[in-house]
Amino acid sequence: MAKDRQIRIVHGSFGRATLHRISGPLVAHAHAEFHLIFKIGGTDATFKIDGQPATLTDGCALLINPWSTHAKSAKEGSPSLLLALLLEPEWLGRTLGVDNPAGGLHFSKALVRMDADTVTSLTALGTCLARDLADDSAIGSADCEAAVANLARRVSACHLQRRSMTEVLANTRPLDYRIKRATEYIRSHAGENPNVETVASAVGMSRSRLFHQFKACMGISPQQYLDWIRIGIATRLLAERHASIGDVAHQLGFSAQGHFTRFFVQHLGLSPSEFRRTGMPGGAHGD
Repeated sequence: MAKDRQIRIVHGSFGRATLHRISGPLVAHAHAEFHLIFKIGGTDATFKIDGQPATLTDGCALLINPWSTHAKSAKEGSPSLLLALLLEPEWLGRTLGVDNPAGGLHFSKALVRMDADTVTSLTALGTCLARDLADDSAIGSADCEAAVANLARRVSACHLQRRSMTEVLANTRPLDYRIKRATEYIRSHAGENPNVETVASAVGMSRSRLFHQFKACMGISPQQYLDWIRIGIATRLLAERHASIGDVAHQLGFSAQGHFTRFFVQHLGLSPSEFRRTGMPGGAHGD
């Protein structure tokens, strides 16, 4: 049961907040959002961020920038209770009053120690999610999204750097119109689950050249980009609740619902049914 695993998911204009127990691994993946991960209880959790190991312990936080590749290692014994925030760059920019948040904001360190005020903000959000977990009548409470904003502001004040225009330009990846076409092709054909050869052929490149140039321009592989697009479609459809899980699997090109479930668990650490059953809308969805 979801409540036995202490799973709670909140969707809002900020992105997504997830509280759940996890012991299994997560495959290497990347996404366009900022990712903040906190340990609430249980055993320490070990991750790799851009190839570097990081162990999440009490009093620490993992801060992951957009398009940084990260994975979670399997853990023997009892699971970890983690609270993860997937924050939309535009929302974070509005919250902090920063233009160009995707390029102008950057966490300089992946593993940081929280100060007392951050711990207080984290506790407030954890309490909000735990209350909704215990009382389904609280689903949709507006204070959860406010608690996310308070925690994001606190973490950002301590650890988020604002890059100058010179720094933004210096860290800008090369542009290639063929890679732009490749991302557009992947987006429009995500339901067909195209392989790298198919994408390369569509944009007039060899497989090896596409892989090399995609990595140079995007910082991730074509497969990781496709996985991000497909997970985004899956979470949106599951949250909307209009289609069955089998229909969602079919729309994403999976030959069997079990294959979709395995893909979903490998990326999020919970099944599609758990994601749908335990998700709730946030309190505010304004601009």
